Amino acid sequence: MNAFQASLPLTLDFEVGAIRRMGDKVAPFGTKVFLMVDPFLEGSEWVAQVTASFIERGIEYLEFYDIVPNPRHTTIDRAVDQVLRAGCDVVVAMGGGSAIDSAKAVAFVAVHGGNCWDYTERLGEEVRRPQRRGLPLLVVPTTSGTGTEATPFAVINNPELGLKCAIVNPFIYPDVALIDPQILVSKPPKLTALTAVDTFCHALEAYISIHCTPWVEMVALQAIRLFAANAQRCVEHGTDLEARANMAFASTLGGMAIAGAGVTVSHALGQPLGAMTDAPHGGTVAASTPHVIRWTLPVAAEKFATVAGILCPETLGLSVNERAERLPVILEQLFTTLGVTDTFCSYGLRPEQVDEFAHTVWTSFNQDLACHPKPINNQEEVAAIVRMCF
Repeated sequence: MNAFQASLPLTLDFEVGAIRRMGDKVAPFGTKVFLMVDPFLEGSEWVAQVTASFIERGIEYLEFYDIVPNPRHTTIDRAVDQVLRAGCDVVVAMGGGSAIDSAKAVAFVAVHGGNCWDYTERLGEEVRRPQRRGLPLLVVPTTSGTGTEATPFAVINNPELGLKCAIVNPFIYPDVALIDPQILVSKPPKLTALTAVDTFCHALEAYISIHCTPWVEMVALQAIRLFAANAQRCVEHGTDLEARANMAFASTLGGMAIAGAGVTVSHALGQPLGAMTDAPHGGTVAASTPHVIRWTLPVAAEKFATVAGILCPETLGLSVNERAERLPVILEQLFTTLGVTDTFCSYGLRPEQVDEFAHTVWTSFNQDLACHPKPINNQEEVAAIVRMCF
């Protein structure tokens, strides 16, 4: 067995009703909370439960709802300013990946100063990489997709530059993640499907990454098994609490997997497409993944065959190469069944933009490209893969 390290420097609290104890979880960290919440939760019983728990413990709080999909760097900087002016000493986030990534950036920048964009990874650019934590951070995921509660990443959109880049720092992990499956039952089918696909792609990409370790392999394959058994159930029967809990666990496992091994080409393409077009992240990675697999074969054939066998057990009688070759079709059919059918073209990318788009991928997501098992040597190869996704 190859040597490896595994680290998850946060507390995961996985329980139905966990958010009612948020005040108890916050109390050891501070007395004034900056509460960042997805706007669709404003006025909800979930926010009421959290704020009631603060009141019971005598904890002050300031609510912040200015969060949009593909979180903007300007919004995060405004939030940091509010944190500093109000004297908040703890950040709490409730929501999907946008809310939690925003909160991770806010907690970090509030301590280290400057603008949040200065902390994002960009090839050839000066990047701030502090080596100590920001403000204490507690998060409540309300979707089963990003797994950001278990990663050292915060993805940030800069519309002025047309870029979507990530802070990558081991000191940006939340301190505590409360994962409460009861919150998930209200999520509509389309959002459920998009976030489920994102969970799958996290697990798949970490599994095939050149940095995959035995730890990552174990975690990623379990996430894929949970996705295979529960994603369709969550889309068709959203109130199934057991299926929702399993997908929530899959999402967290997917986050743990990419924390250990990174993502690969599908995410390197999906992130900037979301920045350019505001397309949903789960949809952008779904649009590219089958094509990326076709381009990658026969490299990683054994791993692709393993995934095909999990998603479609009927293929287990085939040879390794035959199963691997079936995986793109299996995924296209599965994504269609879930209702995730868009392409790069339908999301608004135009053929004349491909070269510019490939340049963005090559310069801003080179870390992700470098994790892929089949090397990409230049921007022109990126453009060729992008054209496949039309």
